[in-house]
Amino acid sequence: MKRCKKLESELPPMKRCTKLKSELPDSIISYIFSKLALKDLVKTSALSERWVHEWGLRTDLNFDLHTMFDYNTLQDLPNILPLFQIFHFQSEFTTRLDQFMLHYKGPIISSIRVKFPLVNSEHGDAINGAINRLISKGIAKGVKRIELLLSSDFVLPYIFPPYIFPPTLLSGNDSLTYLHLQNCLSAEHLDHSGFNNLRTLVLHLINVTPKLLQSLCSNCTHLVDLTLDGCRFLSDLIINRSTLLSLNIVNCRVDLSICLTIIASNLSSFEYSCNDGFLVHPVNIQAHMLSKFSFRGSEFFERVGFSGLKNVTTIVFDGLIENLSMYILPYLFSECLQLEDVTFKNCRRMSSIEITSPKLRHLKIIDCGWADDSPSEIAIDALNLSSFEYSAHTTRIISITAHKLLKVFWDAAQGRKTPHLLDPIARLSHIENLSMIILTSQIKELTKVLVRFQNLRQLELLIEGTCDSSKDYFWILDIAIASQHLQKLSLTIRNVHPEHSHIDGFKRQKREYTGFSHNDLKYVEFRGCVGSINVIELASHLLRSANSLRKMTFSSRDKAYIGAGRWTRDANDRRKDTRFCGDGGCRWFEENVIHEMLKDEVNEQCQLIIL
Repeated sequence: MKRCKKLESELPPMKRCTKLKSELPDSIISYIFSKLALKDLVKTSALSERWVHEWGLRTDLNFDLHTMFDYNTLQDLPNILPLFQIFHFQSEFTTRLDQFMLHYKGPIISSIRVKFPLVNSEHGDAINGAINRLISKGIAKGVKRIELLLSSDFVLPYIFPPYIFPPTLLSGNDSLTYLHLQNCLSAEHLDHSGFNNLRTLVLHLINVTPKLLQSLCSNCTHLVDLTLDGCRFLSDLIINRSTLLSLNIVNCRVDLSICLTIIASNLSSFEYSCNDGFLVHPVNIQAHMLSKFSFRGSEFFERVGFSGLKNVTTIVFDGLIENLSMYILPYLFSECLQLEDVTFKNCRRMSSIEITSPKLRHLKIIDCGWADDSPSEIAIDALNLSSFEYSAHTTRIISITAHKLLKVFWDAAQGRKTPHLLDPIARLSHIENLSMIILTSQIKELTKVLVRFQNLRQLELLIEGTCDSSKDYFWILDIAIASQHLQKLSLTIRNVHPEHSHIDGFKRQKREYTGFSHNDLKYVEFRGCVGSINVIELASHLLRSANSLRKMTFSSRDKAYIGAGRWTRDANDRRKDTRFCGDGGCRWFEENVIHEMLKDEVNEQCQLIIL
């Protein structure tokens, strides 16, 4: 009786759902359903009899822990599970996948993604059968994208053989354009003709043989993007595909006796990286259209060389242990005459460096050199250089001749013991965009330098170290006065001891900075440990005296640029293990207090945003 009353009470909403359904096109309903997990999607059939099969309108099928169970990631599970529990998860996952597809009546499937460690254990036949039926149904319904991601630390991948992907499942297929196989075996002797319309192929954690690669290259007649990630090469490999535009051989396992030959007349981008710290494959590149090349490994000069890089315009070297001054720089700009963008990352050996190039536009030297073995001198002469990024140890002089230079990133924190570290920056007063990492002890010297900068449009500062609560941030106003064209100011503070500088109560005594006025400043950002009274005072002056200010943002998260396309708090931030404000942001950051202190000083044209 109670259940009947409950259902009766729900009838009006259900009728509204039915009416809503009848008034919406299938494309909108499909989009709504695409936001639901599969386990929740099937439950929508309880809303109305007319909705029993409506979840079949979903065209993108994603099977993982979140959609099939109540876990968001594999990390939610215990680190070590007994084999019987592993087998249970595999069996249950396979059963649910099979049941879903058995009742799936949708006319079209656009993509299939399976992300779960399914290995051939005692349930091998059931797993193979379920995945094969899934793929067959997808092919019959015109699937364009298939991802089988079947490896994880959740299980030991080498205890059992992986799933064997039979290419015959794709026979007669002409819709599939993207295929990603992880920890799968593809039988090399079988027909790969079903791959003929593939444009993107990703092989991950797969043993790659010459026969397999030759068959794929022969049958993938429209292939433009090939990735071999974490693969093991069992003998010399030749990749010969004229349609190929992008090639990635990354995280590979190295056998020095195995040579890689790339023959691709239209290849424009090639990335190579290896997992073995001091081993690199011999690589022969025959691709005269190659314009972007990225290399991560210890040795380049002997193993790869410059002969295949004549027309490269963008190049990245990461992790070289060769001396740049002896083996790279003497040949780089003389052999690669079209170079416009050069990046050196984590290159440990540098003596005196001289770079001369009339075409170079972008140069990055990031995390290079050792504290006790750093370059004695760096000289750059580049007429058309427009951006320069530097984060490395240096002991003497950096000379930069680049009259068109507009954008600079400079990490001054690494050279904390270097005298006159900011002298090179002082000679670049014509630049418009400056991003810097500095220590609190360097603020005074930096202020003397930046008050000469009259053309700055954007200034971003990441300040690291212990903040002195007796020191204010009015020096920022000195810089802004000198840079009357400044439009955006970003200040990120990483305070080692944030408890020494937090706001104590709501009351504050306003301090005045006479003579400050700015007409161009539009955007101001404060990040990290910015809940201190001194930062509030700075914000107050900017709100009152920056006449064009449109937005001021406070955030406890310390997001700042650290060079080479990296930001703090991302996977490549080497400072992420340093204990500043903590993973959740500054614990002294008080949203309500900041709002109360500043709300009366925000005019109609300005937004105050506190995140």
